[in-house]
Amino acid sequence: MTIEEIEAAIKASRPMPTVDVVRARMEFPFVTVLYPLGFPVEISSNSEIVLRIANESWGAFEQRFDTPPICIQIGIIGDGMAEQPPVPVCRVQQHLFSFVADEENYGLIDMIQGFCCIWLTHAAIKDRSYLRHFYLECAIVCPIATRFTTGVHAGCVSRDGVGVLLCGDSGAGKSTLSYACAKAGWTYITDDASYIVHGDADLRVVGNCHQVRFRPAAGAFFPEIECGEVTQRAGTGKPSIELSPRALNISFAQSANVKYLVILNRREGFNASLRPYSKDVVRRFLLQGRFSPLEMMPAHYAAIEQLLEREVFELRYTNLNWAIERLDALVARGTR
Repeated sequence: MTIEEIEAAIKASRPMPTVDVVRARMEFPFVTVLYPLGFPVEISSNSEIVLRIANESWGAFEQRFDTPPICIQIGIIGDGMAEQPPVPVCRVQQHLFSFVADEENYGLIDMIQGFCCIWLTHAAIKDRSYLRHFYLECAIVCPIATRFTTGVHAGCVSRDGVGVLLCGDSGAGKSTLSYACAKAGWTYITDDASYIVHGDADLRVVGNCHQVRFRPAAGAFFPEIECGEVTQRAGTGKPSIELSPRALNISFAQSANVKYLVILNRREGFNASLRPYSKDVVRRFLLQGRFSPLEMMPAHYAAIEQLLEREVFELRYTNLNWAIERLDALVARGTR
């Protein structure tokens, strides 16, 4: 309003409209609290659809940690373009993590405060996979993986209370071996991303135990997954089949206490073996590409060093049954 319009409104005792061009006072009436990986997360939005999709992803988790809740606000504004927005571009500087698809679809995470604000158009939430993968998972996992845990690119399974991290390059067989172990009586924790809980003396690892992802080629090992739908995460990721542990009839749990770290090597031409492996190589592998506010990095370094206090092995294999037998023997040795 102009000064003249304000003067006229005051003289006429008319209410003046609230001017909020940056949406600083926008209301988010729909609120839910979920516990991804066991940590409290409060999500508020002006769209019930957003909360339903978030619940589909994380609603099965139970609270395991009494940490300050991560707060996420998701505003759906305007119609924008009819087409799905492009893949967001991520950038990190100091304590700020941004992910921007275009001028109407973007998010910003304050990793220190544990707060995230996301603005999206209706087109962005039409594809549930796009919303879940590029916005909800990013907004939830990034603060958890910087404030309370240290993420490791590894599967995790446990037997008789002994957790084993299955680490390695992409294609080393983390998902395949994790599921094969679960079929053989182990407990499934996660197939690809494990999170070391900060400050836990028993080296507790949490993961997404409510989904198992396979590459389509895994159907050659597991005929039961061939009926699963092959999809691409958000239409851009690698083709995969996602199934729930309940549908696969395997035992699963949200966390495990890890005693061994096993580096997987499934290349042809090696003699099958399970042998001690260089902790210095593993340290460099785990630290590469890691980001977090500088004041939080010591907790991540400490978590990696705590992990490397465990025994580290390399598992060279091509036969799944043989690999499981070696892991069984490893756990049996550690529980005697």
